[in-house]
Amino acid sequence: MGSRLGERVSNYQSNNGTLSLTTLGRATPQLLTGLGFSFCATPTTTTKKPNADGTITTTEVGGSQGRFCKNWFGKLLGVFVSAQFGSGSSQTISGYSIGGTIALGKYLRFLAGFSETPVNQISPGFETAAAQYVAKNPSLFPGVNPANLSSNAFGAFDGIQTTSTAPTAGAMPTSTIYYPGQITETHYRGGLLIGVALPINIFNLFGGNSKTASQTTTTTK
Repeated sequence: MGSRLGERVSNYQSNNGTLSLTTLGRATPQLLTGLGFSFCATPTTTTKKPNADGTITTTEVGGSQGRFCKNWFGKLLGVFVSAQFGSGSSQTISGYSIGGTIALGKYLRFLAGFSETPVNQISPGFETAAAQYVAKNPSLFPGVNPANLSSNAFGAFDGIQTTSTAPTAGAMPTSTIYYPGQITETHYRGGLLIGVALPINIFNLFGGNSKTASQTTTTTK
């Protein structure tokens, strides 16, 4: 589980023509699913067993370690890549991340990295059209500042009603803003991601250790 930290951005969803601000992009917890890799291999364990026919069966499990992994701190380090799933997103996957990890325990790692999150933001065309429409009809939008709309301030469009159906000729202005184009556009925003991970060893999960242990070599005495 992790949380994105970075520039606060407005992510909007349209519910029956009404724009609503979501929690995405405001340091909300997100579920991460991905792969992690440790820099250091498991130390080699060698077992020798004499046989009745005079030969010796040698069993080796694991791999050798370099100088980096002999350092106590190096043993704790790793890397990860992941996809993010969080509430407040109109996308199935709410982001992608890559970074490094450090072991806090056997089944717990701290992670930090860079995250890219798809955000539905107001399109420039609608931003301009909405600001102009509200400026011409301020009584229909109490509490809405056209300057905030034109600068796309955080949450400025929350609660704004929209429609793609053109009004009839001569109709009176309403609090629903007509715009025939795209109301929102998807942009990817980067930020720092921090969190914790509960790793599962895929190699062990599929019986890797038992397979390794069964590989034996027979040598003469």
